[in-house]
Amino acid sequence: MESEGKGLMRAFLVTLGVLIIQLAGWHYSNSLALLGDSAHVFSDLIAMGASLSALWLAMRTPTARRTFGFHRVEVFAALFNGVLLVLMALVIAYEAFQRYGTGYAISGVPMLLTSLIGLAGNLYVAYHLQHEENLNTRSAFMHAAGDALSSVGVLLGAVIIIFTGQYVVDVAVSMVISCIILFSAYTVLRSSLSILLESAPYGVGVDRIEKAVLGVPGVRGVHDIHLWRTCSEFAFAMMHVETDNVELIDTRMISMKIEDLLHHEFGISHTTLQFEPYGCSCESQKSCKLLLHKGHGKHRH
Repeated sequence: MESEGKGLMRAFLVTLGVLIIQLAGWHYSNSLALLGDSAHVFSDLIAMGASLSALWLAMRTPTARRTFGFHRVEVFAALFNGVLLVLMALVIAYEAFQRYGTGYAISGVPMLLTSLIGLAGNLYVAYHLQHEENLNTRSAFMHAAGDALSSVGVLLGAVIIIFTGQYVVDVAVSMVISCIILFSAYTVLRSSLSILLESAPYGVGVDRIEKAVLGVPGVRGVHDIHLWRTCSEFAFAMMHVETDNVELIDTRMISMKIEDLLHHEFGISHTTLQFEPYGCSCESQKSCKLLLHKGHGKHRH
């Protein structure tokens, strides 16, 4: 967490510098594409600030009430980032539509120089964040990578405008930037909503888990498997495991093998196992269904 925080703080400061330079460049160039790129950078700045806050909260010790700690704050921050990106993309697309055919003037040289500085800053940020797995850090990387692509588009647009004077290129580049931002938003929203809906980690399905656990010596059956994540770094598994009538120490040995398997093969951080005698499990009694438990809960109230 500490290294991720330092990386994000460095990225935050570089992005702030890029934003100031790009806003100055937009002021002197009147380029909508540059304004759109600046809006993307501004959303990155807010996103990184939210991510830094989330990382700080995630380092707080779990409490008796919040037993998982504050790791899920990271997911809410990422969701906020994704929604912000969508809004930015829609605003840029609307402005591009409003400017189309108006023949507004653009100064190509400030646009060119500013886009070069923006590209250098975004590449620096993306390079230093590319290998991080934290959801918010990955979100910041996607922002920076999208910004770098946007800067390339603005750079090419500036070159075309300088040599041809075709200002409609600025509108076209703005629309491309909107599409890039929407793609970034999709990846961030997809990941954050998946965690909030307590979906299984990508690439880890119940069928694969069941097949793997059944291969552990001593396991006769497995059912009632649940997989979920509290944040991008912690995945959990819960299941009922059927064995022969064995000693308690034997179930502990089986448990260790299952936990080691799930951790190394599927990246499961924490596993909760309920052992049951084969042939006399809750599955055979049809009593471990989630909806059935929900119904019992209603009767108790």
